[in-house]
Amino acid sequence: LGRQLRFYLACKDYCKLEGLDFIGLTGQLDYTEWSGGITMDVPEALLNDDSDWESSRKKPIVCATECDSNGGLTMQLMHLLSGTPVLFADLRHYFAAEDCYDLCNSGQHAPWFATGSSDGSKNWSQVTLHPSNAMYFPHGGASVEFFAAPQKTVTFARLTRAAGRYRMHFFTGSFIRFGEERDRELAAQTSPEWPHAFARFDCSKGALAESYASNHIHAIVGDWRGELRAACEALGIEPIQLS
Repeated sequence: LGRQLRFYLACKDYCKLEGLDFIGLTGQLDYTEWSGGITMDVPEALLNDDSDWESSRKKPIVCATECDSNGGLTMQLMHLLSGTPVLFADLRHYFAAEDCYDLCNSGQHAPWFATGSSDGSKNWSQVTLHPSNAMYFPHGGASVEFFAAPQKTVTFARLTRAAGRYRMHFFTGSFIRFGEERDRELAAQTSPEWPHAFARFDCSKGALAESYASNHIHAIVGDWRGELRAACEALGIEPIQLS
């Protein structure tokens, strides 16, 4: 855990020194594999969050795990529009009985999503640090676990490329909770030591399966479809609105 925190501070200073607006880190199969490496969950969560122990309010440094460049570009665009942290998650699982998706990816969820509070201590009070999963992260450190707070309107988006040309899928939906006990039962079916956002989408499963083209997905609170479409038009990106 100490090494994770030192890495976060070094990364934060490096971004300031080099003038980097957003970054990608190759955690698994890079930092997690070499001797003396660490699990990147804590640094990634802190970079993407809007608070740390040095500042009650800080500018998020968009960080995409797996060095997902299109993920980082998507998140940076969404952050510039909203001014808030941006979710990075796997489109991990669909629970048919609850009609919801489990959006889950290691430490990538900024703890801001736990409550959406401007007080970082309230957000982090919902976080539990677990010993890292040894199968994925053999060199230790902590995993960051919490549930995203319910949100009536959320905008989901993702930049991908088709024949070398950028396109953006985007649509609205919501974050939901089922109560602490049921939430943990659902989380146990995927990765209970990781953060989870249970989501319902305002687009059909058929439209998603036919058109959406990534295992990663990104989100900001509110309806930002108009702004995303305008940004796409200004940047020469093909907009694909699914809701």
